[in-house]
Amino acid sequence: MRWIIPMAGEGKRLRPHTFTTPKPLFPILGKPVIQWLMEEVYRALPEPVEKMVFIIRDLKEEHRQFLIRLAEEWGAQAFFCTQHEPLGTAHAIFQAKEYLQGPCLIMFADTIFRAAIQVPRDAEGALWVKRVEDPRNYGVVELSPEGYIRRLIEKPEAPLSDLAIIGVYFFQQAERLLPAIEYLFQHQIQSKGEYQLTDALQWLCDKGMKLRALPVEEWLDCGSRSLILKAQARLLETSRNLAASPSLPTVQVIPPSYIDPDAHVSESIIGPYAVVEGGAKVHRSILSYSLCRKGAIIEESILHEALIGAHAYCRGAVGSVDLGDYSRHG
Repeated sequence: MRWIIPMAGEGKRLRPHTFTTPKPLFPILGKPVIQWLMEEVYRALPEPVEKMVFIIRDLKEEHRQFLIRLAEEWGAQAFFCTQHEPLGTAHAIFQAKEYLQGPCLIMFADTIFRAAIQVPRDAEGALWVKRVEDPRNYGVVELSPEGYIRRLIEKPEAPLSDLAIIGVYFFQQAERLLPAIEYLFQHQIQSKGEYQLTDALQWLCDKGMKLRALPVEEWLDCGSRSLILKAQARLLETSRNLAASPSLPTVQVIPPSYIDPDAHVSESIIGPYAVVEGGAKVHRSILSYSLCRKGAIIEESILHEALIGAHAYCRGAVGSVDLGDYSRHG
């Protein structure tokens, strides 16, 4: 089994935080999104991983080394391919063409999902889906009466179904993707101005490939600040291995919340759904539904739905604040 992990996106919806940290490496409860995803994928498809191929653009050496170590923890070897231009999901995957062989799992690393399923033997591939209220912001699929995928469309104005593609795909023979993507290039077939994987898969379905849409139990999109905070809230509710917050004499903790033992919190109310990472300092403040990242300082503030970046400084703020790493408010 090979894992192909596109992560060359600019992360515009999560700016300013993605100026310093790639979206897949953004931590939730101290663990990067990509690591949460890998763990859930392995639970759904518990097969040995031989190679992990990361499709990147600009990546700091410290982040590259982290991904190498992460692959090694799974007994896999890390490889890197570069997508120099943001030309779409199909274009990104094509950069890893030399690794698209045999059984492959492709996963876009800005999502967390939970599922306990196996790919049916009658399928040549599968993708994971979740029913959503408003499918217009997602790629969606329509199924045939036999249960195979019949149509795929990227962010439809008039959705043909409510089955949203979450960004995780499995192929028995990944090399079959190559002629489909090359066909898009040759005929300049684009959606929303980019070469989309959904269009390549539509070409394969039209050629007779049998793809299944497999449901997930839960899907946490982590593509923006508000979605990060929603994912954090859900993981606070469901994570079993989260250590208890330290007992602090002048601090009221409203669960579910988490204060790292290395954080410094005083005369404050933390929670509900708030996280204070290690090295952060919070004084005379109220934090709810918020994240205070490592080394940040928050003083005399009342924050709700706030994301305070690493080593940022926030004083006298009220309401929803979004501070990037090393930024300042007040």
